[in-house]
Parts: sequence; structure tokens; C-alpha cells
Amino acid sequence: MMGCALRFGLLGPPVLYDACGTRDAHDTCGAPDVRAVGSPKVRALLAALLLEAGRVVPVGSLKDTLWGGAPPASAQASLHNHVTRLRRLLDDPERLRATPPGYLLRVDEGELDVHVFERHLAVARGAHAARDWELVVRECLSALALWRGAPLSGLPSEVGGYAFVQRLREARLLLEDWRYDAELAVGGSRLGALVPELAALAAEHPLRESYHRQLMLALHRTGRRAEALAVHRDLRSRLVGELGVEPGPGVREAHVEVLRGTPGTPGTPTAPARPGVPARPAVPAAPAMPTVPAVPVGPAAPAGVATPAAPAGAAMPAVPATPVAPDAFAVPAAPAALATPAGVAASVAPAVPAASAVPAAPRVPGGSAASSAPDARGVSGAPAVRSGPGRSGPAVPGEADTPPPHT
Repeated sequence: MMGCALRFGLLGPPVLYDACGTRDAHDTCGAPDVRAVGSPKVRALLAALLLEAGRVVPVGSLKDTLWGGAPPASAQASLHNHVTRLRRLLDDPERLRATPPGYLLRVDEGELDVHVFERHLAVARGAHAARDWELVVRECLSALALWRGAPLSGLPSEVGGYAFVQRLREARLLLEDWRYDAELAVGGSRLGALVPELAALAAEHPLRESYHRQLMLALHRTGRRAEALAVHRDLRSRLVGELGVEPGPGVREAHVEVLRGTPGTPGTPTAPARPGVPARPAVPAAPAMPTVPAVPVGPAAPAGVATPAAPAGAAMPAVPATPVAPDAFAVPAAPAALATPAGVAASVAPAVPAASAVPAAPRVPGGSAASSAPDARGVSGAPAVRSGPGRSGPAVPGEADTPPPHT
């Protein structure tokens, strides 16, 4: 709840708060009354002074805020008039003082909504880390109640404060994340009311995974499992199609919870068990595979009984050999004929028959005999070379027994 100390607001258009809001029957202070600043120049002047609360803002910076980079010749007098008008709106005119080289607006602790917002943010961060979900919900709701719209809205760009606005917007998104994490952890009847809020946030931030994760869990825990799976499918297709990335671990854990139908998984806030609700039965383990029995070989002979011998002369039946798959890498054995060098000679070179031996050369008249060596070709059975007077070349069959003619 906002206290009576609040005086200034920047979480939205710059405004002023009254000293105290409407009091209830117990005389407790309610929400402070808001007084809008009508003049655009006075509103821009108030924002420039609040952005530097407690510090002196030079006159040159104030002129740039009110008129941009081209202030008129009467800018000094006009600035003095706007300062006077702002003093009249303040609860204490002494808050705004002329301090060379500019002006200073005094802001006490707890009087600016941004400071109160950041204090709630710090407490909520610590409570979220400690998993104190009730405190997280309270602090987040108190901080978000101060938010009236986009910070510094309705002001010209000359006011600046872009980094200031972005920081506050990101802080608000964090508060929303923590608040819904806490709501999901607490559970109860509030889960059904979270679905439309989370659906609106997921549509506003289509690439922010935390809101989609929380929407999946809220749908699943309220019995809308198919819709939860559809949220995951749409988010994943968007991330993969536009960014080329898969969902993060938080979304994956929520998806596993939806698929398994479990109440929660580590890493995500899980609703505690409610009284009167039976626990989900454990899933039985898969049965073990049966053991394959060994193939029986045959009954063993009883002790003391001799195995009958085969009758004499009876041939033992041939036992077919078990076919063995050939080994692709085995090297075939060499033939028996190639086992030894002698076998190599016997298998490669055929034996020479005895009938083909070279016959002894007949004796020639005159005491000379033909050479018994084979011819130069070394082929068995070739005719012998004849030697004699006036003769050369191979011998003619039958000619060796014919004497030479007499002259």
C-alpha cells in the first residue's frame, strides 16, 4: 500500500500527490490523491528536476529541456516564470530553491514513486531467492500498484531519460515474473484467474519465454493440458522460425511436467500438496524380461550303466558338419601340391616320359660319332645334328646307314 509520504510521481506522466489521501472509518490513510500538472512546460520542468532529485540542475540544461537546442531570446525570463508556477503547485514552496548555477528540488525519502518502487523491487528479489512466496506476492503487488503507465509518458524527447525508462520497464517485467512464479507455487483458487492475465502478457511479449512457461503451467494445473501443449508448440515454432533457437531450460522443464502429468518439476515453482487431495500414484516400473532357458542337449546316462558299443563292422553314421559362415578376412589355404618346393616343381613342370629320351647318335663311318648333346633349343626329341665331311644341319632319317656314293 502506498503511504502518505508520497509526493511525486514519474511512473507514468509526471504528477504530484497530495499530502494524504482519503481516510477510511479506522482513520487509516488510503491511496494519495493525484494532481495532474496541466502546463506542458511546467510538466517538463518537473520531470527534469525529478530525474536529478536532490541535485542542482544547471539553467542551460533546463532551457534545452523546455525548448530543445534553440531557446528563444526570452528563455531566461520564461524559465523563471515556469519555476514560479511550479512552486505554487508544491505543498512546500521552499522545496524548489535557486542554487547557482541552476535549481534544486528537495525530495525526501519515500516521496518519489520511483524510489518506493525500487524498494519493493529489492525486497521482492530477496523473497523470491528465499522462496518466500507469500512475501513475494505482497511486495510485487505493492510495487506494481505504483505503475500508472509508461514512465515519463507525454513528454518531449528533449527531456531524455531513455535509459531510465528502459530500466524501469525491465524491472516491471521482472516483478510480473516473480509474482506469477509465487502465485503458481501457492496454488489454490487463484490459478484459474491467472490464465487470462498470463495469456495477455504472452501475447504482448511473444518472445519472452517466462510468460509462456507460466501460462503452460497455469493451464496444465487447471486441467487444460491440450491448451498447455499448444502454447509450447506455438512458442517453439516462433523461436525456431524467427530466431533459430530452441526454448530454454525453464520452458523445457514445464513441457516435461505437462507431458508426464506431474504436479511440478525441479527448477519451477511447484504448488504444495493441498489437504484432502490424494497423491498421484507412482507409475509402476516396467516388468523384467524373462530369462531364455538353455537348449537341452539330452538326458545323461544313469550312473553305473555302460553305454552300448557299436557292433563290429558297423560304420558310424556321418554327422553333418555345422555350416560355418566364411570369414571375409580369412586367407584360403594353399593347395597340397604347393606345400613344398618339390610339390611346386611337380605341379608346374610336367615329368618328361622315358620314351622321349634323346637316342644315342649312331657311329658314322670314318670313326666319328654324332654329338649326343641335344640341340641348342633344348627341346627333347629334336633330331641330332649330323657331323661329317661336307654335311651340316640335321640328319635325315635313314640316311645314316647309306654309304656315300663312290666316284
